[in-house]
Amino acid sequence: MKVLKCLLSWPVTVALIVTASLMLAAEGTWSLELFHHWTFVAIVLLALPVLLFAALSNLKKKSYCPLISHLGLFLVLTGGLLSATNRIETQMRVFQGELPEHLAFYANHTVVPLPFDIALEEFKTDYYEDGCSPKQFTSTLRIDGKTLQTSVNHPCTYKGYRIYQCGYDALDGRYSDLKIVRDPWLPAVALGALLLAIAAVLSLKKAWHSWKVLPAAVVLATVFTVISVARIEFGTLPPALRSLWFAPHLIIYMLAYSLMALSVISGVGSLFFKKIPEQLSQKLLSTSSALLLAGMLCGAVWAQQAWGNYWTWDTKECWAAVTWLLTLAAQHIPGNKNKLIFTVVAFVAIQITWYGVNYLPAASGSLHTYN
Repeated sequence: MKVLKCLLSWPVTVALIVTASLMLAAEGTWSLELFHHWTFVAIVLLALPVLLFAALSNLKKKSYCPLISHLGLFLVLTGGLLSATNRIETQMRVFQGELPEHLAFYANHTVVPLPFDIALEEFKTDYYEDGCSPKQFTSTLRIDGKTLQTSVNHPCTYKGYRIYQCGYDALDGRYSDLKIVRDPWLPAVALGALLLAIAAVLSLKKAWHSWKVLPAAVVLATVFTVISVARIEFGTLPPALRSLWFAPHLIIYMLAYSLMALSVISGVGSLFFKKIPEQLSQKLLSTSSALLLAGMLCGAVWAQQAWGNYWTWDTKECWAAVTWLLTLAAQHIPGNKNKLIFTVVAFVAIQITWYGVNYLPAASGSLHTYN
């Protein structure tokens, strides 16, 4: 019982969160591949029983929102850990007019025989009205005699494998590069993500009985959104950005950032003005945290559809996770001043996530440098 009590104590929880945040920040800054190091695996393995015991404890207390969130994160981490050991992610280049091929390759060029044959019947590029900006890349494939199509954000599925459009012959379209992925643990991760999304919605409902600060948050979110997307040419969006998840991903994050800013302002203000309740900053923080999680889940689903992987340790992904984890630390640590310190640090991490990542060493290999 003493061990269980220790695992469920706030110092252990905050220590785990802070340690994971530091490692993710380092990964997002320098691309050190720390997720392969035994210390990172040890943190995940230690977090699993903490999450499971916390879920069981919340079940006993009938605290269903934290129960769902802890169980969801447990499934995501467990599925991700198991997926790292037996996930198949290969690439194949198929040429139009050539015989079917069944050999794919890992990133280290190791040959992987597939349980089916693939032939390229046609590769097509759709353009916007200007005639030069690509709108969509589509490969028509012949797989074991069946005709299937794969395009950016719209992979096809065959025998448990998902086939993604990941490259093409820019000169004359003679070949198409495919990413072929099989992840048996993806359903567990998807279930965990669904539980996290449900918990986020429940926490929003629990945090607020009135939305008096919503107009201010919407105004700030609108300002941030306009500034952030001013340079994006929506009329000629590249294929990867033409997704149903683009709008919710962006809007949810902007609202979360706005609420975080209001949380910092109200928290600092409560130190000098007694009329500002300290609980306001905490409510804003918990709401922002839930929205940060929802935005990150939208991005993960989008990435899964576009690139075949819901998490790639990209610099922006890592810093987004750092920001969310810091909001969790702020909610677990006692003391209003301690909560405010973590809130301010989380707000700083937000600035790095949204603007600063472009200037980090890891940005050279990032998929998010379009911002």
